[in-house]
Amino acid sequence: MEKIEYVDEYIYLGQLIATRDTMPKEIDRRIANTWKRFWSLSEVMKNKDMPIKDKRRVYNMCIFPCLTYGCQNGIERSVLGVRRKDKIRLNKIKNETKFKDANKVCKTLKWKWAGHMLREKNEKWTRIISEWYPRDGKRNKGRPIKRWEDDIKGVAGPEWTRIARDRDRWKSLEEAFVERQAVIKKIDRQPNVKCMF
Repeated sequence: MEKIEYVDEYIYLGQLIATRDTMPKEIDRRIANTWKRFWSLSEVMKNKDMPIKDKRRVYNMCIFPCLTYGCQNGIERSVLGVRRKDKIRLNKIKNETKFKDANKVCKTLKWKWAGHMLREKNEKWTRIISEWYPRDGKRNKGRPIKRWEDDIKGVAGPEWTRIARDRDRWKSLEEAFVERQAVIKKIDRQPNVKCMF
């Protein structure tokens, strides 16, 4: 009989599984992987003679798939040879690179996955957990921790699990969900501004 080694964390299907602090560790791991991929392609990405449209293709095909959260802006600055201290507005940088927006793609994938999961005919644990509510579970006092489904409910409403089963109706709400998340993110960055959604 072969002994199985006990570990505190491991990679399963491309994602970090850990006993504690899983999300921060996973974010750090993906950011590090993205920068490794970027620097492995630095001969292309940092080449000043190469057109930005070619760099965009390399980015979208080779770097973007392992990208997450905050390192996209840093990569775009690095491609253009711009530093933070140059104080060039991010929208100007993005208008020049026209790289895919990681945040929008993540939100789109979340929306599509939620719809796909609930239209699945086989009883899978992801669907069972998403539809399950504890009968006497109570949330702690104070501002409750945001649930995975809360931002979906903000667009589709409390009956989102029923709406998701209608593919065409779900598809029609996708753009509203992605744009709403972009607006909320922008509002969160501004001090003393309350979100009206």
